[in-house]
Amino acid sequence: RHAELLPFVGPAAFLPFWSLLARLPYSVALVVWSALLLAAILTIVGVALRLARVPRDPWRYGLAIATAIASAPAIGALALGQAALVAAGGVAAAIAAYGARWAAAAAGATLLAALQPNLALVLAARLRSRWDVAIAGGAAAAFACLGLAAGGGAAGFAAYLHRLGAHAAAERFVIIQHTPASVAYSLGVPAMAAAAIGAAVAFTAVAAAVLAIVRERLDATTATLVACALLPLAMPFFHEPDFVLELLPVLVLSLRAQGRARELAAVATVFVLVDWFGLAQRHAPGQILCLGFAVAFGFIGLRPPAAAISRFGRADLTGLLALALLAVAATGPAAAHPAPTWPDRLPAHYAAPPAADASGVWGDEQRAAGLRARDPVWGLLRAIPLAGCALLAAALIADRRRERRAQPRAGYRREAGVLTVPAPLPAALRLRRRDEPA
Repeated sequence: RHAELLPFVGPAAFLPFWSLLARLPYSVALVVWSALLLAAILTIVGVALRLARVPRDPWRYGLAIATAIASAPAIGALALGQAALVAAGGVAAAIAAYGARWAAAAAGATLLAALQPNLALVLAARLRSRWDVAIAGGAAAAFACLGLAAGGGAAGFAAYLHRLGAHAAAERFVIIQHTPASVAYSLGVPAMAAAAIGAAVAFTAVAAAVLAIVRERLDATTATLVACALLPLAMPFFHEPDFVLELLPVLVLSLRAQGRARELAAVATVFVLVDWFGLAQRHAPGQILCLGFAVAFGFIGLRPPAAAISRFGRADLTGLLALALLAVAATGPAAAHPAPTWPDRLPAHYAAPPAADASGVWGDEQRAAGLRARDPVWGLLRAIPLAGCALLAAALIADRRRERRAQPRAGYRREAGVLTVPAPLPAALRLRRRDEPA
């Protein structure tokens, strides 16, 4: 009924792939891209099971897949065909490949993660050895060469950076952005101050990640998971489907966390994986909350074998209670403050500015559709998953501390749950039972 334009900006290194996909018949391209999206989901689940070191029984694998697909970021990524899901699968595959020291797989997965470069940045926390740096450097060099070859050399790269900046500026404060700056803008903060708040939060998130990695002596895998958790707080450009990256740390914690770490992870799960802003924008609260409870119960069902008891634990009740309280607190205000969607709210008589480029048209469309309007309720709803990301990082650190406390001290070993001293020991230091003869 009216003209509309939805542009997107991606690195030129993948233009040959997009060109190949675009030349296929639509039905074939749909099957190919859907298969890639589903393969990414399976990769994230498989890597989570590997990192959690739990038995790979069919029930656990199936429940993990169902929990992932019921999450709001995965639903959005699958429904909209988002490249973020494929990039998140690349990040998960890279974490596993680096840990197993599979050179070719690690390089290929790193390159695949760069399909969405803002998500691939978390792999920097994984680089510890010369081998890691060499593999990542090779993948980065291949990415740069492909980008220069397909994008028109240095001039094309400069044009890409310019277009990326223009596109980010067109979306910086719209309601589809889940960033600290856009949240602050919705809460009524002036544009320049909101941008400053976003920069301050990003700096704090990066500093917190570095401090946690150094102070807690995190291993490379846990450090990367912490980087995944804090990434949304550090990025100036983050959509709701991009939270699909958080599936990996959430699933890992659901499979192995215990105690305080599990309580934090349970709350973080319902904060991050439920479509809270959708309560205002999608006008389907029943569906959203049903999916939210599906995610919460999936987290409960994936508990580690040591905690697999018939009754709910305190951590399970913590997650369900957080979900119930947020549902009661958010549903009413969200219904009273409906948020617009694009292109549904675009006026039928809309005409794009003749002299505007693609990013300019996109920004103008969002203003005309009401996506740049301010509403504190919208800002608070989008702040919930960001708060959940901070809780998720805290849960990962708490889980690492628990594992460190559970490890026996050097020189001791644990057998069948009993801590024993190594043998042989000098006779004067040997421990004996009271009834044992001297």
